[in-house]
Amino acid sequence: MLNPGEVHIWRVRLSGGKVSLPTAEEAERAARFVTPALRRRYLCAHAALRAILASVTSAPLDFALHEKGKPYLVSAPGIRFNLTHSREMALVAVALDIEVGVDIERVRPLAEYAAIAQRYFPPGHTAPTSVRDFFRHWTRFEALLKAHGAGLYGAGATPPGVWSVTEIDAGAGYTAAVAVEGPLPAIHMHVA
Repeated sequence: MLNPGEVHIWRVRLSGGKVSLPTAEEAERAARFVTPALRRRYLCAHAALRAILASVTSAPLDFALHEKGKPYLVSAPGIRFNLTHSREMALVAVALDIEVGVDIERVRPLAEYAAIAQRYFPPGHTAPTSVRDFFRHWTRFEALLKAHGAGLYGAGATPPGVWSVTEIDAGAGYTAAVAVEGPLPAIHMHVA
């Protein structure tokens, strides 16, 4: 299913549905969440990630972390993936041999959006004109930082190299973006 020059993105609803048995690490991390709803969303998102990865590789799903915390598959390092979730929606991006990052945000009231943009957006970036505009830009920056493997550790800086970022459809009430290393490949959207 995975071909070079493609990114596959699955849109996953986190409400309802049956959650598969979590790994020991997932269960441990989920136990630290304050509310049952947050635990459920985390476990649903990670169950979906494992199911999607199992559908694209027969390699064991043994995860390890790069220096800044980006996960990878030990037995299939050519499969690059990223998971993001916001409220009841998750996105899983998967590509072959190209770094990929994805981010989603539920658009919601955020009175301090201008101050957050000033603190975290790269120097010289145009200030957002509305909350929705803020989230559109935020998801683009976050997807890029996640693709690079820096996450918010790299906030305020542009990763070195050539990167492509584009908005993707995440459904009503959400904004989302995907970033890849190099030129923008074909993007295939799926519903899990």
